[in-house]
Amino acid sequence: WNQLVRALDSSRLLEAPHPIGTSFVTGFKGVKGATKALVREAIASHETVDLSKTLRQTIHKDDRPFETLKGLKMDDCSPYTKCEEIRECKIPFYIVGGWLDGSARSSINMFCHAAGGNGSRLLLGPWTHGGVQHACLGPSQKSEYSSFHKVMKVGRSKLVAEVIKYFLSVGSEQPSGEEQAITYFTMNAPECIPNWRHIDSWPPEYLQDTALYITASHQGGGGGHSLDPSPAESRWDVEFSVQKSEVRRGNSRFHTMIFVGDLLKYKMHKYEDHLLVDSQPLDCHLEITGTPYLDIWIQSSDVAADLICYLEDFDPVTGKVNYVTEGVFRALHRKTYPMSECRGHFRSSLSPDVPFWHTFAEKDAAPLVPNEPTRIQFEMMPTSYCFQKGSCLRLAFSGSDEAHFLHDEVKEKRIITLCSGPEHKSCIHLPNKIYRL
Repeated sequence: WNQLVRALDSSRLLEAPHPIGTSFVTGFKGVKGATKALVREAIASHETVDLSKTLRQTIHKDDRPFETLKGLKMDDCSPYTKCEEIRECKIPFYIVGGWLDGSARSSINMFCHAAGGNGSRLLLGPWTHGGVQHACLGPSQKSEYSSFHKVMKVGRSKLVAEVIKYFLSVGSEQPSGEEQAITYFTMNAPECIPNWRHIDSWPPEYLQDTALYITASHQGGGGGHSLDPSPAESRWDVEFSVQKSEVRRGNSRFHTMIFVGDLLKYKMHKYEDHLLVDSQPLDCHLEITGTPYLDIWIQSSDVAADLICYLEDFDPVTGKVNYVTEGVFRALHRKTYPMSECRGHFRSSLSPDVPFWHTFAEKDAAPLVPNEPTRIQFEMMPTSYCFQKGSCLRLAFSGSDEAHFLHDEVKEKRIITLCSGPEHKSCIHLPNKIYRL
């Protein structure tokens, strides 16, 4: 993406990465009245930012990387800071996102904080960034609604027409109607449970919050899950390692954000370096919709720790694993505040179904004390997925993902330990609904 933006800004389209660059070889349609001299002058005025370099220089949210952003900070160029102005305009939006994209959280936040109640609509489907294929529906499931350009088939045609009519007429009458404002798809739902849902507000009112505590597994190896905190202290180690030569097979959600035509395909069972925490096989169908979040205790042999946790659907009979969602977090930014203390434009960047928030500011950053248990809370990417009866919920923990993230270099081996017990009640919170059919 960085290479593509730089190629577009400098008008050197052939330098864009394959396969995106070749699709722009002919360039874009010219603007009437623009001369070649004017184009050259405009290109010369572009200050093409190296996004990768900027991100490497941004450790805290309020950092001001002078070399790349000329002293600006992230908030100075982030649209969420204009939430109040957007809401006051009362313009209806038709917001479309995919659970397997990176856009679901932002789509939900935009609807809840800037667009809800003014005729806006929110559609969340089983799509990756390209929105051109279904993904992660289940091991053997398919959907006729395979892309968001087929939105009319979801029964949204009237709402789309109303939004378009509003803009074309420049009228003051906002879209209305009997159809509900939010439509979302629940992946892997059995036939007895509807996959497309229609509601008026987010999060769905029918959900309950359940904490699954991490306990020692009776089968040895990794951990297990329980509705009650672990009565005994247990600890598991995760080794931090950056293996540049190791190749992760399969296509992740981050891969499909760039290569939008590739199908999403995780091979989670191949990752032998993950710490696995499995529940017992479910005696019911369990729907997870919204934002799961982790409340765990860890200790590190270092002053730092990067935490990556995957939520997976594990079939104990076949051994197959289906990716559901994930969360990543740097322990440096662990300080939390209750949602009630959030003020100003920060609130518009927060998930409406998570009770805490992080500033990611320099003043709140704190290195870890080596080998001291420390509480860490962080959210995962929102999803809507149904674990079917007989399957197991799996948490897979890792201290590195070198295929997608640039980790700090470490001089010595870093060991991250997950702690659980009476004094360290590590758990995952799941917004859920139980179906006993």
